[in-house]
Amino acid sequence: MTLPERDELLAAMTDEVGDMVLRDNYEQAMALSNARSQAHSLLPVHRRMLKSLEERGELNRELEALPSDRELAARGENGEGLSAPEFAVLLAYVKISLERAVLADVLVDEAWTSDVLTDYFPTPLRDRFAGRMAGHRLRREIISTSLVNEVVNRGGTSFVHRAMEESGASAADVIRAYVVIRDVYGLPAIWAAGEALDNEVPTEAQTLVFLETRRLLDRAVRWLVTTRRSPIDVAGEIAKLRPGVSDLLPRLPEAMVGAERRALSERAAELAGKGVPEDLAAAVSRVFYGFGLLDILETAAAVDRDPGEVAQVYFVLSERFGVDVLLSHISRLPRNDRWQTLARMALRYDLYAALAALTAEVLQSTPSTASPEDRVSEWEQVNAASIARASNAMGSVEESPADLAALSVLLRQIRTLVKTSAAV
Repeated sequence: MTLPERDELLAAMTDEVGDMVLRDNYEQAMALSNARSQAHSLLPVHRRMLKSLEERGELNRELEALPSDRELAARGENGEGLSAPEFAVLLAYVKISLERAVLADVLVDEAWTSDVLTDYFPTPLRDRFAGRMAGHRLRREIISTSLVNEVVNRGGTSFVHRAMEESGASAADVIRAYVVIRDVYGLPAIWAAGEALDNEVPTEAQTLVFLETRRLLDRAVRWLVTTRRSPIDVAGEIAKLRPGVSDLLPRLPEAMVGAERRALSERAAELAGKGVPEDLAAAVSRVFYGFGLLDILETAAAVDRDPGEVAQVYFVLSERFGVDVLLSHISRLPRNDRWQTLARMALRYDLYAALAALTAEVLQSTPSTASPEDRVSEWEQVNAASIARASNAMGSVEESPADLAALSVLLRQIRTLVKTSAAV
């Protein structure tokens, strides 16, 4: 390359490199802002993260002027959490720790990460040297840094830690699952729309857009790492799941019924009332309520039925058994230690699994020519005795106490109903 060619290339890259640096700073600042909004609710998790980093010799809490467990306990009682500077320190250490874990995994050598590598470079370099980038001496480091930055900035400081704690998955598989769910649900478009609201809506409204997508990431990533073999096939899972989710997600308002449909509409209205544009509020609400689409697609594949048909029966059953109310009860359970956290997760996924199993039973035992409501009613008539026993034992879902013991009993009755229904 001649000197004039080099100067031309550098001039072409200058503005884009500046934009890329500012983009990274922006996303990290957004991550810290979002973290502050959950400083108290996630304080027990942050305490466990600090302790874990210390035990692995990756953090000296006293050296970094981070609060002790005793001080954190006092803050919790006062409704407080980590401060913004403390979150900045924790964020940095989390990224350093994750980069080490990812570099030690084969993830950075997988074919799908080639796009991560090329996207790191400005356009003029991609245009001229894309074919040579795979041989870059820092290829693995670039890929690991890029992935970790995105996952932590988008998912949150404690995102990977919580997913690993609750599922037993490796950091690398959590990151693989993140990439799958991100692309399957089209989250980058929602994030871009949320970022476009800078200085247009209150900060609280903008933060809600990002936190709602995080709730999907939390649930869907755990679902993926617990239902797939390790290492997760990123490209294969995206190809498998994205067509179905892309088709069903816009149809959620029509597929859902009763109180759950109203809850979806009310959530969108609530976001819009806080200043989020109506179309974005609707999209964010669909994403939040769209987690069940993963089980719908799995059930459709298992019983060889059209996903749209499965979705209609699934949501009728979800309404009949008050699944949304039960999920709300589960979300309110404490997570002050690891065991409480694991109990919450187990209840949530057992409930989703039971709903999927009931859906399969209805699909296989009733005629597809009938309406979803009629199919569920016919199934209920055949299983009337079992349903009556379960209903008597469960009582009113809305009035049931939202503690672990009560919810465990409720879920056991639903699982028992699944078994008796399958035996008919």
